[in-house]
Amino acid sequence: MMHLFMHEILPWSLTCISIFAAVLNIRKKRVSFALYTLANIGWITVNIYHQIYAQAVLFLVFTGLSTWGWYEWGQKRWWV
Repeated sequence: MMHLFMHEILPWSLTCISIFAAVLNIRKKRVSFALYTLANIGWITVNIYHQIYAQAVLFLVFTGLSTWGWYEWGQKRWWV
């Protein structure tokens, strides 16, 4: 069961969340950064499970960037 979850269910779920977050980002919705953060944490888990450490570090950086984006978009009224 764990094999199915880590090889199929979780990666496809994270892919869907990431695509949905990209659509929300295009629509300038701040919640996209929360979804990116959630998906990135999931990808870190998947990459560590598969021992793809360089990509896990990449998604750790992406997590930091999405957290920063959430903060910045909350501070500014950039859409005005």
